[in-house]
Amino acid sequence: MPEAAVVAQPDTTTTTQPAESLGWRAGLPDDLKQNADLSTYKTVGDFTKDALGWKTKATTLEAEKVNYIPKLPENPSADDLSAYYDALGRPKQASEYEFDGEDKNAPEWTSAWKQEFHGLGLTKTQAKQLSAKWNSQMNAMVKAHNDSVAAEAKTSEQAMRSEMGDKYDTNVELAKRMWLKHGDSEFDKAFADAPPHIRLATTKLLIKLAALTGEDTSPTSGIGERKAANASGFEYPNSPQMKDMGLRR
Repeated sequence: MPEAAVVAQPDTTTTTQPAESLGWRAGLPDDLKQNADLSTYKTVGDFTKDALGWKTKATTLEAEKVNYIPKLPENPSADDLSAYYDALGRPKQASEYEFDGEDKNAPEWTSAWKQEFHGLGLTKTQAKQLSAKWNSQMNAMVKAHNDSVAAEAKTSEQAMRSEMGDKYDTNVELAKRMWLKHGDSEFDKAFADAPPHIRLATTKLLIKLAALTGEDTSPTSGIGERKAANASGFEYPNSPQMKDMGLRR
């Protein structure tokens, strides 16, 4: 008889996998035992080392936060700007700014600029440097102006000296005497800040008026009829020219 075929029966035995060992995590609360982050640490020592590193980093970040400069929003408010400027190092009060040579300026001028700089959020160093640059530029502008005025005055004087020759000093003194007699102050004081061309024109006018009014006697001639020639084209008060004008004395 033919042998009966043997049919293999499927193995129905269930293999049970051993449970994963929690190791050091076995002592943790149930909600932490299966924590994925903690499972990466093989020993308590590994976790402890990392934890201590976190603490050091946290301490460092806390210290850095004291000097943290906030990022301004797109449309910052006044409070946003104030916090930002303070973080950059702006002094708490405008009076804390210090300028070189500020004791030589008017207090209200200095105070006004300190308020402006505080509103702009400048640090003490920035404000001091900007003040110094401003003063330097202003001094340079003033010097350039004064040099220009001095050069113009020299040119005007040279022109008058060429025109009047050796009578220049006498005529200038005559003009000053006329101004003092009929004006309300000394000539040099009255025209101290006047442009050179104004001073020159006024001097010439006074010399002509002195001739027309008979007051062109030499300031150094003493008493009598000693006369000084002048640059007006007129001669002396008793000259035919003055007689024709009805001004002969």
